[in-house]
Amino acid sequence: MAFRREHAGSTARAHADATIVLARERLASLPRRRLHGGRNFTKAVVDLVEIDGRTIILKDIASRPWPVRLLLGPWQLDREGRAYRALAGVRGTPAFVARIDRQAIALEYVPGRSLASYRRGELKADFFDRLDRLLDDIHARGVAHGDLHRHDVLAGPGGEPYLVDFSTSMVAPHGAGALARFLFRQMCRADRRSAAKLRQRFLPGSRAPVPERSGLYRVGGWARRIADRFRRSR
Repeated sequence: MAFRREHAGSTARAHADATIVLARERLASLPRRRLHGGRNFTKAVVDLVEIDGRTIILKDIASRPWPVRLLLGPWQLDREGRAYRALAGVRGTPAFVARIDRQAIALEYVPGRSLASYRRGELKADFFDRLDRLLDDIHARGVAHGDLHRHDVLAGPGGEPYLVDFSTSMVAPHGAGALARFLFRQMCRADRRSAAKLRQRFLPGSRAPVPERSGLYRVGGWARRIADRFRRSR
């Protein structure tokens, strides 16, 4: 089966019109390297795959337990695919390459390091200024990340910030209903709060204000604290 790139990111524009043939049977025979096994059993395994002289990222849930493999995982991959399509051409987001099947997607590989590998003081203030502008760009496309943390932000080519892992994202297209717009605003606020906390974490002496947690996320925080107390009391 042949797939065309959905869009080309900054390192993929030269190949924007190239056709990549991808199928699970072929991918199984290609050289690959495990980047990480997912933060938990609900997350996709992430591999680096060499194909036709290019390197792509393969996010795959085929090895996960059946509830993830058949229900949660495909739903998350659907969300991620919608987000990358909506972000076509936005600098600082990987290109969407293909949907392999219900259990895997392929993305442009962006060489770089996640913020989780940096020490406090290694990054400059202008990196976080550019991250704020990148969030403005993705929000303007109707996409909110929703769960932004240091593993989801890369310092990519040229030290540019990149955002990855849109599996919990939300896409609110033009004309979305009132509830969708409300949820989108809450998630955008959460993105800005997360970016401000990253700035505070990695910039010594930073006094940048951190927005208050949005109402929706406060409810989630309360629920987690109640669940934690219940588990400790047992």
